[in-house]
Amino acid sequence: AAPPTKVDASPALLVPLALATRGYQQLTQAMAKTKAADKIGEVKGKVEEQYAAKKDVVLAAVGLVLILYGAQFKNLLLCTQVVLAFLYDRVKGAIADSISDVQVAVEKLKADAPAAPEPAPDAPEPANKHAKKREAKKTSAVSNGHRAEGMKEEAEAAKKVLKVLDQGKLSAAATEVLAALMACVLLIHGGIAQKVAISISLVGLVVDKVDAILDFPGYESMEAWTRLIVRVGLHAVALPLAIVATPLALAMNAAALGAKLATDHGCRVAEAQGRLKEADEFLASKKALLTACGLCGFGTLWQLWSWAAGSGLPWYVQL
Repeated sequence: AAPPTKVDASPALLVPLALATRGYQQLTQAMAKTKAADKIGEVKGKVEEQYAAKKDVVLAAVGLVLILYGAQFKNLLLCTQVVLAFLYDRVKGAIADSISDVQVAVEKLKADAPAAPEPAPDAPEPANKHAKKREAKKTSAVSNGHRAEGMKEEAEAAKKVLKVLDQGKLSAAATEVLAALMACVLLIHGGIAQKVAISISLVGLVVDKVDAILDFPGYESMEAWTRLIVRVGLHAVALPLAIVATPLALAMNAAALGAKLATDHGCRVAEAQGRLKEADEFLASKKALLTACGLCGFGTLWQLWSWAAGSGLPWYVQL
């Protein structure tokens, strides 16, 4: 049997490719005139410098907010935890693989950008109306011809850029980003997916604390298996708790994360201020464990009381 007749669809790509090239060139020219890239880079550098200097203070403050009001930001909290636990490394790796290709493509597009045209000399004024009309038609035809040639050149430049880009890397990056968005949508809709996310996040936060207080004499050679058994046991408790008492599990999850941030980074702040000698030594001690457990317990009770009393933050700041 004869193969089906193919339709030439290449003209449909001419305009989008040409417009993409033209838009990028106009954008870069506008940014060069206003020095927007330099201003953005300067602001970004200042923000990064300020954050690096006050990172521990910011994260310790975030921990305190989570202890008191973490359950009010249920969707944002769970989406962040799930993405960081399962998807962040994959998304980051896929995007990082694509950045180098995009940078090479941008440099090639800059190299292929046409130089600014020189102004044409003024033509002599036609003598009568008919001559003016003929000259206008001629100018219009020439202008249309130049416009068509320009679109072809811009489309060719876009084709060169697309050849440089690795379609597989871009597709992988887009797939990972969409997977993260879909995971967040599932969590926002609630149901069993949200309860599973709560239990997994809660177990991930408390498993290290539980391992620190449990000992298995005679099973030192099976440490990996004992950790796995402890984790499975915690899941066996956390999942039914999340299904039966979702507000309690959510409050525990938010308070545990807040307690971890407040304890870890609060110690760094105290060390920087000279109030604590060695933050690492304190974090490995029993006092740090008791402090984290106390903050977690207080935050859980506080948020449960707020939930039962129907109080909380205004609806327009809840996520």
